[in-house]
Amino acid sequence: MKLLIIGGDAAGMSAASRAKRNMPDMEVTAFEKAHDVSYSSCGMPYNIADKE
Repeated sequence: MKLLIIGGDAAGMSAASRAKRNMPDMEVTAFEKAHDVSYSSCGMPYNIADKE
């Protein structure tokens, strides 16, 4: 299954992450016209932490 998301703001990235959590094999593509997508700075330590 494939999912196309248009808009990389908080709602778009929330939809992408929820889709991948619920269906890890899903191919998710997000389009955003700005240079950066929305992110939550308070979650950054979890994203860059060593998982070992």
